[in-house]
Amino acid sequence: MFKKILMPFVIATAIAVTGCSSDKIEKDAVPDLSQEALHAKARQMAASGDYAKARDYLEALDSRYPFGELTDQVQLDLIYVNYKSRKSAETTAAIERFLRLNPNSQYADYVLYMKGLNEMQKHGSLIQDFLGFDRSQKDPQNYFDAYKAFKDLIDRYPNSPYAADAYHRLVYIKNQLAKREWAIASYYQDRGALVSAIRHCQAIIYTYYDTEYCEKAFKMMAEDYKKLGLQLPSSNVEKVIAASTFEKK
Repeated sequence: MFKKILMPFVIATAIAVTGCSSDKIEKDAVPDLSQEALHAKARQMAASGDYAKARDYLEALDSRYPFGELTDQVQLDLIYVNYKSRKSAETTAAIERFLRLNPNSQYADYVLYMKGLNEMQKHGSLIQDFLGFDRSQKDPQNYFDAYKAFKDLIDRYPNSPYAADAYHRLVYIKNQLAKREWAIASYYQDRGALVSAIRHCQAIIYTYYDTEYCEKAFKMMAEDYKKLGLQLPSSNVEKVIAASTFEKK
């Protein structure tokens, strides 16, 4: 189900909205089957979108056969079904466990990719996603953590099949973080706190220089310097604006 040769299935479905699942069954209700049979049942349930039951079978398999031939695969599967069930804490625990026990695994790129997806998912709930809430104004820590995971993936595994998608997610996260800084700068400018507004503009320029908010930040800085009576800094910023070619996203 989740072996590397079948990972394109994961790529295609990783960000899909979690499907409807049946009520969670008791662990004791999982039949006493061989590890291969339990894993086959878990695969079947995950394929049908019943991630809750798939998780129960995988957890039973992990508990009953902790040192079996499928141990690593089961851990990878648990990462996936927990993520699809939006069980963020359980996904994080499964990811940390796998990386701790398998630091040199051939699947480390996939696990880093799932770590990034999970941190992005933490940044908003299913209802918020459905209603299209603007995530950029929330606490950015999960975005910082997601950015680090994707960046680690690209730096360590540049030829990974997940690297291209990770890069696009980095671009998205960076724009969201820049958007947040811009909102804060605008908030301070509207209230006359011009020095604070300038500081947040500088944060955009130094950290998010390759986003659409960089040009806006320069223009706000020039405007605020003028309001503060600082003609030389304002003039210098305007010269930078005139000489620059800004990113158009």
